[in-house]
This record gives sequence, C-alpha cells and structure tokens, in this order.
Amino acid sequence: MMNRQFFVGMVAVLVLTLTSLTACQQGGDPGVATSNSTSNNIVFIRLDSITKQYTALATKLEALEAKVTQMDAAQQERAQALQRDIQSFQRRAQSGRMAPKNIGIEEERLAGRQQALMQEAEQARQELQLEQLKLEAEFSENVKKVLREIQAEFNYDYILNYGGNSAVAMVNEAYDITPEVVKRINLIPMDGQFDNKELSELNEKGEEVSTEEQ
Repeated sequence: MMNRQFFVGMVAVLVLTLTSLTACQQGGDPGVATSNSTSNNIVFIRLDSITKQYTALATKLEALEAKVTQMDAAQQERAQALQRDIQSFQRRAQSGRMAPKNIGIEEERLAGRQQALMQEAEQARQELQLEQLKLEAEFSENVKKVLREIQAEFNYDYILNYGGNSAVAMVNEAYDITPEVVKRINLIPMDGQFDNKELSELNEKGEEVSTEEQ
C-alpha cells in the first residue's frame, strides 16, 4: 500500500521537475530512441515504469515499509498497555478502594502517559515523512541526472513524460527512451547524497507540509 502511494506521489513531483528540465537546446544527432529521429528531437519516458524498475529505490522502499510496520507495532503495543492500565484504574476507582487524593494523582499520571504516547506517534510520523521526502528528492535528482546525460549526448529538444497524469495524449513508441533511462539509472546507487538545491527544495517542502498541518 505504501509503495503504491509513494509511486503516485513521486510521479506527480517529477512531472513538474521534468517540465523545466527538458526544454533545451536544438540540433545534434539523437540515437537512443530510433535511428530515424534526426528530423524530430522529441522523445518520451514512462516515469511510472522507471520508478518501479529502479532496484535501488525498491530496496529503500522495502526498508522504509519495514520500519513503518515496526513502528506501528510498537506504538500499538504501548497504546494497548495504556488502555489496560486505564481500565484497571477505573475498576479500582469505582470499587471505592482508592482515596480521592490517589485517584487524582493516578488520573494525572495516566493523562501524562497518554500525552507522551501521542507525542511519540507524531514524532515517528514526522520522521517517516522526512525519510520519504528524502527518497523523493534523491530519486528526482537521479532521474534528472540521467536525463541531462542523455539530452547532452543526443541533443534532444524535449523529453516528455507519457502516462499517468501526463498531458501527452498519444505517442510513437519508436521514441520511447524508458529502457535506456532504466538501464542508466540502475547504475546509480541510492546513497542519500544529492546536491544543495535538492536539499533546499526538500526543506521548503517540509516547511510547507508543516504549515498546512497546523
């Protein structure tokens, strides 16, 4: 479930970044997509396919999903323990076996535990969200790196994205360079390294998310 959501979000983000990347220089001798493309320097990619076929990304997503599962299990266990203690307290308070003073103290203690549990859950959510944003930023940078390389090598005027929410309605399959992009991007590791521009964009995106949630 998490992977599918990630793919959808990733494609939406990268469609926007590709728009500014792919309208560049003209001329040259394009050759990745087809030998007949010298009269038309426009090619396309299927970004959703690249996302799914990038093995380094798949490995990172599996690790992140395992972390989500582990955090959820730990959070659920703590919540169940708190619920048991609350029920035990209610039974003792209703039975008349607790002094009013002790009831107040116990209520404050349980309320504090509940508040701490909520804070832990929020902290975990923010941590996971940041990790996902980092993956998006790194994947975006790696895709753009490959596209810049291909564009410089073959002098394509435009590299369009086809599929999903793309504005491209129809394509000639002869101009699909997705396999070439997949081949090249799988040579790039997902090591958490991306340039200062990507880090700045990530910070801005994180601030926007935080502001929207307040």
